[in-house]
Amino acid sequence: MNNSFDRLIDGMCATLRAEVLTRLDDDFARGQVYGVINLLNTFKVRADWSGEFLLEQLAIQRAALMEASELLKDHVARTELPTIAQVPAFTPISKLLAQRDEGNQAISDLLARLPEGAVSRIEPVLLRAMRAEVEIELKNSPRPLFAQMSSGKES
Repeated sequence: MNNSFDRLIDGMCATLRAEVLTRLDDDFARGQVYGVINLLNTFKVRADWSGEFLLEQLAIQRAALMEASELLKDHVARTELPTIAQVPAFTPISKLLAQRDEGNQAISDLLARLPEGAVSRIEPVLLRAMRAEVEIELKNSPRPLFAQMSSGKES
C-alpha cells in the first residue's frame, strides 16, 4: 500500500527532529534543519496533491460573481459579467491555479469597466471574497519556524 503525501512529509519531519536535530550541537546547523522542516511542511499543504484550498477559492469567487451579478442586474447585461464554471475535484492543480488567476483578473477587469455607482454596489461582496481567499491561503500555510531557525532550539 502506498503512503499518502502527508504521511511521507510527516515521516521526514519526524526523522529530522528525532534523528538529526538530537545529534547537532551547532545552533546554525540546527536552524538550517528547522528551515528544511518548515519547507517540507509548506510542500505538504501546497503540493499538487493538495488542491482543496484552490477549489475553496474558486467556489468563493463563483459565489461572489453570482451575487455581484444579481446586484448589477439593472446596470449591466448578464452576458457582460464574468462567470466561473464549476470544476471537478480531480482537475490538475495547474488548471485550478490558472482558473483562480483568471477569475481574479475577470473581477479586476469588471471593476475597471463599471460605472462608479455599480462598483460601490458590489464592492462589499468582492472585498468579502478577496478576504476569504486570503484567509484560505493563510489557513493552508504552515506557521513558519522562524524562532527555531534563528535559535536552533525547539520552542
